Amino acid sequence: MEEKYCPKCGKKSPANAFFCSSCGASFKIDRARKEQSQVIVVTTPTVPGYQITKVLGAVHGLTVRTRGVGGKIVAGIEGIFGGEVTSYSSEAEKARRDSLKRLVEKATTKGANAIVGADFETSDILQGTATLFSAYGTAVVVKPVRKEN
Repeated sequence: MEEKYCPKCGKKSPANAFFCSSCGASFKIDRARKEQSQVIVVTTPTVPGYQITKVLGAVHGLTVRTRGVGGKIVAGIEGIFGGEVTSYSSEAEKARRDSLKRLVEKATTKGANAIVGADFETSDILQGTATLFSAYGTAVVVKPVRKEN
């Protein structure tokens, strides 16, 4: 098994590691890959199996969405028959993903490998013509907790 050395503490880590297993320092890697696969996002104040070694502060991701004329017409027709307004649901899901992606980007910029206390909020703005989607949490650096035998 290949290994690499941490530039911060000098200890060995697996070659495919993105963060040092001893001190939590980030190895230089492709940023997009890191964001997609290595930032842990939890709604809880801690990450099970990990110890928070550094708190980097609050982070957020925002997006504002409006419905175009076509979307409003489709939503109006769906509203006549009752049930889910799918045109709004799909737009809300896209906005949630975008706000989460922006949250992770901001945390990564601060040097975080996890976000704790993550939550989402929505607010109508511009007299109900637009919706603000917000994701927020606390950027932290975590390291795995080693189990003692």
